[in-house]
Amino acid sequence: MELFTRLGVAFACAVVFCVMTVKMLGAMQQSGYKTKTFMHWLRRGDNLFFNRLFVLALSLAVFTTTTSLAFSFLGKTVALAISAFPFATFLVVFIFVDYKYALKLPYKITGRFSRLFVAYVLVVFGINFGMLSLLWYLAKLNASTIYALIAYAPFSLIPALLPFALCLTNFLCGPFETFRNRRYVKKAKRILEDSKAIRVGIVGSFGKTSVKNILKEILAVKYEVLETPASYNTPMGIARTVTKEDFPKKEIFIAEMGARKEGDIVELCDLVKPDYAIFTGVCEQHISTFKSIDNVFEEKSKIISSGAFVVCAESLKERVESSFGGDAKNVLFGDSACVQDLEMTATGTKFTLVLDGERISVDTKLLGRSAVENVLLSATLAKAMGLTCEEIEKGIANVGQVPHRLQLLEENGVYILDDGYNSNPRGAMEAISALCRFSGRKCIVTPGIVECGVLEEKINGNLGAKIASSRLDYTILVGETLVGSVKKGYLENGGDKEKLVTAKSLDDAKALLAEWIQQGDAVLFLNDLPDIY
Repeated sequence: MELFTRLGVAFACAVVFCVMTVKMLGAMQQSGYKTKTFMHWLRRGDNLFFNRLFVLALSLAVFTTTTSLAFSFLGKTVALAISAFPFATFLVVFIFVDYKYALKLPYKITGRFSRLFVAYVLVVFGINFGMLSLLWYLAKLNASTIYALIAYAPFSLIPALLPFALCLTNFLCGPFETFRNRRYVKKAKRILEDSKAIRVGIVGSFGKTSVKNILKEILAVKYEVLETPASYNTPMGIARTVTKEDFPKKEIFIAEMGARKEGDIVELCDLVKPDYAIFTGVCEQHISTFKSIDNVFEEKSKIISSGAFVVCAESLKERVESSFGGDAKNVLFGDSACVQDLEMTATGTKFTLVLDGERISVDTKLLGRSAVENVLLSATLAKAMGLTCEEIEKGIANVGQVPHRLQLLEENGVYILDDGYNSNPRGAMEAISALCRFSGRKCIVTPGIVECGVLEEKINGNLGAKIASSRLDYTILVGETLVGSVKKGYLENGGDKEKLVTAKSLDDAKALLAEWIQQGDAVLFLNDLPDIY
């Protein structure tokens, strides 16, 4: 095989290999481009992606070798050329068959994703060319005709190496991406420093996105407001928002601020420099990295030390006063006494909000006690920022449901509570309570709660206990990561084992649900985890 032929074959195969495994790049993206998390996804028991690659590699080796030997009477060159047909056919079939195994969260073609794909192609091309050159050299050394016909069979095993090639690519790209991200964040910081916009930070273990959306609608009654989209709560997410062309025209910027490890809030405060903030509360979320709820509070409470005027949830009062004492002069707590005449139904929430003696009538499609607290925190901060109660009431009336956060949908007479993005213990309990307000049969579909570290077993056991005490008509546990603890808690607390089933995947759960569901039923999808879990 001459040099240019090897180069051409190596590149063509690299492109096909990378296209057929693009789903792995999606999993890497979901993993935050962290190789350890990606490998956890790859090794998971119910993930058969690597198995399919291994079977493909063996099939390629067997069929290309058999074909080459079968046509050996036509000469080595022709036989090898003919063996390329089953090789190409198996690759095409794999692409079409694997297409039906889509990721729950489709990959997004971002700049980093595209750069990783190009680098992945180049790395695989290098591996292909190196392998082909080595096999070509060995074939030259061995004068056997039989050996020449099977010399390139080991190349067929390359597909089984592709996950490791992707990990290598991610490792090689890491320093460049880190450097690029730092430059991008520095650019955003300069833009923020030059901006006269009022900055608002949203911090907490839960409810950040919901509070951000509510606050945005209230403030938009009076100001031009820009908020970080979706759950963008990292320096890069904030940078992507403030580098938009319309940012200089905005009067208020609302930044959601997430924290997975120590130092994250300080970094975000240094970037945003918030004038105002809302601290929604703390729970066991991300305790896997913080190790204790006290550490979670200590990190997120750095927003109070930032100098911003902070509205904190009432549940934080004891912790804040204990930690800051008289130094917390820039803190105002949401007061549950301000919420009067509360009426929560299956399809909406009504109450009267009393701020500075003035009454605000609230009638919203948002569900659960968390929604009430989120409205209270947002309205309290808006009042502190100078909005009138009339403006606040008008803004609350504009608030719509937040996608995938206890979002109520109705399809063919069936009520669906989509709480797919909820992954914290407090919100899970609220979601089940919201489900129980429906009058028809009730079902929950959940894989459990993640990122709670050593408390994960206990928390998921509590989730099972809550499901059992709620006397739901049907419970579908999805996957194998956490459902054991949920099931144990369910059965130990009097749950009916006849009403509990386990499904390997969300698709399997939906199939089970389709057989059971009827008009008037209500279904809660709690914490629809992406594939990496």
